[in-house]
Amino acid sequence: MSLPDFLLEVSRVLIGLGLAVFIGVPLTLLVGSKRKIFLEGEEREGEREREGQGERFGRARFVAAGALLVGVLLEVQVMGSALPPRHVWRAGAIFMLLAALVSAVMVVLPRERYYREKSLTFEENLRLPWVSRADAARGRAARLDFLGLLLALAALVLG
Repeated sequence: MSLPDFLLEVSRVLIGLGLAVFIGVPLTLLVGSKRKIFLEGEEREGEREREGQGERFGRARFVAAGALLVGVLLEVQVMGSALPPRHVWRAGAIFMLLAALVSAVMVVLPRERYYREKSLTFEENLRLPWVSRADAARGRAARLDFLGLLLALAALVLG
């Protein structure tokens, strides 16, 4: 096996692992959120557990984003490789997937955290606008995650 062939195989593995994380994390969160917790004390524990899962999955998504980026760069940089048009479309879908991740992590989620922290500084009757802003930011983050899932599925189909 020559070096360019080996690098192409490495790029395919990295892209496959990255897409597996971007598809698996939303599905795992979807299945995990379906559990119903009825007692208030258990609900608080469940919220803390979900936040811990979000951090853990966030780290996994960053590692997967790095794998996707390195995989696409390896695939493009291998000398003598002619990319079929579907791989170019896949690279575009992966770029949009990474852009959605960066937008969610660098813009939307810090804004939601700020609104939540700000709501804790006010009295009960003044918290409502800040909580509603935080909920709206959480909704935007959920829509970006869904868009990421669709883009990851499109990249998987095109790859």
